[in-house]
Amino acid sequence: MPNEVGNPSLQDLLRVLDNNRVNKFYWLITILAAVGGFLFGYDTAAIGTAELFVPFHYEGFLLGYEVASASLGAAIGTVLAYFYTDKYGRKSLLIVDALIYALAAIGSALSVNGIMLLIMRTLLGVAIGADSAIATAYITEYAPKDKRGSLAIMQQWMITIGILGSYLIGSAIFYAVPDLAYSLGWRLVLGLAAVPALIGFAFRFIMPESPRWLLYTGKLDELKMELRKFGFDISEQNLERLRAITLTEMKEASLDDAAKKALIVVGLWLVFQQITGINVPFYYGPIVLSKLHLFGTAVNPVYSNIYAVLESAILAAINVAATFIAFRYIDRIGRRTLGLSAYIGMLISDLIGGISVVRGFLPGVLIAFAGFIIFFAYGVGGTGWLIQAEYFDTRIRGRMAAIGALIDWLANFVIIEVFPVMLSSIGLAGSMFIFAVLDVVALMFIYLFVPETKGLSLEEIVEMFKQVPFTQLRHGRELIAPTLLQREEKH
Repeated sequence: MPNEVGNPSLQDLLRVLDNNRVNKFYWLITILAAVGGFLFGYDTAAIGTAELFVPFHYEGFLLGYEVASASLGAAIGTVLAYFYTDKYGRKSLLIVDALIYALAAIGSALSVNGIMLLIMRTLLGVAIGADSAIATAYITEYAPKDKRGSLAIMQQWMITIGILGSYLIGSAIFYAVPDLAYSLGWRLVLGLAAVPALIGFAFRFIMPESPRWLLYTGKLDELKMELRKFGFDISEQNLERLRAITLTEMKEASLDDAAKKALIVVGLWLVFQQITGINVPFYYGPIVLSKLHLFGTAVNPVYSNIYAVLESAILAAINVAATFIAFRYIDRIGRRTLGLSAYIGMLISDLIGGISVVRGFLPGVLIAFAGFIIFFAYGVGGTGWLIQAEYFDTRIRGRMAAIGALIDWLANFVIIEVFPVMLSSIGLAGSMFIFAVLDVVALMFIYLFVPETKGLSLEEIVEMFKQVPFTQLRHGRELIAPTLLQREEKH
């Protein structure tokens, strides 16, 4: 039986949402929202698993586009999300996103030539980009404030599970039918992504629209229906009162000074998230693991690929486990503290890795790679997507999240282009020392400018960026505490 929300003001209704108890319904819709994260991880890893057996080969421009297609598609997806989500809502974009994932996965499996496969990879990128722009923002808008970090981190956790799932499923397929690897095997690896995509597409229709988006856009009749799904009810009398309030109090949000400050912090976090070296362990970890011969050696290319994928799965499993740490503790320890400790650990890992490469000590390199992944996963990867969603006014959150996602994908593209040049000029050890320097810069940035936001409502976070000067943001939580206390005493 829904609880009645009595005599609500805007703040009263938001307070009810912020302090609700997380139940099975919250977890269900969060998992449905994060299905795109699983597909994001699965599809980006699946092409690497299947690529050896794909019969299409590229040269010249197409060879470069093979690598860049998903990134280009992701950039397009973030632009589409920018123009769509604040105007038409979060739910419908997530539904369309799941459908694009499904169609692109099926199209990839049925590709008759290399051009078709590249088109499908670009289409997958569109889904990935749109999903990275809006999924976490959607989750933050219904999540109670003391569980917002844990619920939002589910998106990043599902990405890591998707990567691991891709490795394990690919290995199982190639091991079960090695003779069909070059005909049916690679198509199964790519096409199976359509199964969770279609499940997500079907069940996302039962998801509620973001209650905050409905409130701030004045869609109160729909808000009343959606709030019932969260366990609340509003009488017609109180609904009309709320309608009158929204007509007088709601104003068009814009890119004001608060949003600009928030965008700078989010943008820099996402840039550092990419350029501090996360590609190193995932590019070169499998090479180091293969030299340790953990799964033996094989002449048959099918079994060689299986061994290589299983070796990659070790690092992917570490990534999954470490992201679970963020899931459990980000609302207890906080975003800022986890970020600071993570970059300290990444710095130490890069130094250990660089020294181990110089000395030719492969176990040391492996330890460094594993350590880097652990620290990145629990304090940097998912945290970037979380603050991208929680720093902005609801009326512009979709657009700002899309800009953040675009920044992230552009930084990803740049490091993919620059990293091979670094390796050819200064080697793996030199590259890791460069990344160690960047870790120091990122650490200074977080210490000086990133505020703590655990336990604050989304509206309180926006208010903090409005009131606190940029140079004092690291103390933002403490500086606005008296204002928040006065507000609580009034209620």
